Amino acid sequence: MSNPYDPYNPSQPNQGQPNQGQPYGSEPGSGQGYGGYGGGYAGGGYDNPYGGGAPNPYGEAPKKTDAVSITGFVLSLTCCLSVVGAVLGFIGLGRTKGGKRKGRWAAISAAIIGVLGTLAFAGIIVAVVIAAKTVVTPDNAEAGQCVNVDTDDDDNVSMSKKDCDEKHEAEIVYVGKAGEDASALESEAGNVCVDRLDPEDAATLTDGGYRINAVIDDPADISTGDKFICYAEDGGGADLTEPIL
Repeated sequence: MSNPYDPYNPSQPNQGQPNQGQPYGSEPGSGQGYGGYGGGYAGGGYDNPYGGGAPNPYGEAPKKTDAVSITGFVLSLTCCLSVVGAVLGFIGLGRTKGGKRKGRWAAISAAIIGVLGTLAFAGIIVAVVIAAKTVVTPDNAEAGQCVNVDTDDDDNVSMSKKDCDEKHEAEIVYVGKAGEDASALESEAGNVCVDRLDPEDAATLTDGGYRINAVIDDPADISTGDKFICYAEDGGGADLTEPIL
């Protein structure tokens, strides 16, 4: 008994079946239905299986991190090479512009930190130079200089230069070297200074109520030839506003 639905039975009429040679109802190459491959992926085909303008993940190499920017960032964190870090940071900004390389964060950080570090380092240098010019020692002291005097808990004395027309604490009246009377600087510093001053200047200081002190590098071990400073200050501790001598 034959199957009335058998599409391969030549004795049966077509009965409206589409193309009995293709049981799934599609013409070869038509791209219609399940079996067609011509348009199975819209806009794609075999050239781009992702279709629809989707990027090909294998078409572009991964971007490298910019070594110049990273180096600049590291150097910007150092005190002495921050200026080099800043320069490399600005170079890195150009190298990472537009996403050409990764590491733009390092370039920006290097530029900012490097500039700030350079300014801070320059400020420290300026402060040291200024301090070196204003600090008074037995080697650079001169008679007639006006100074401020600071004494710490160990009775160590430090002096800094001041303008004599401004408020200041003392005035240097004599600079000399210890001679045979070196021991006298320890026990009678004031008398040693007065004895070495011009008699008229000594009278001005003593009659004016000024207190005279001597300063030397190591008061506990004074040797012949050691330099010392004699300075005068107001006997009541008031600030001075003009030269004494």
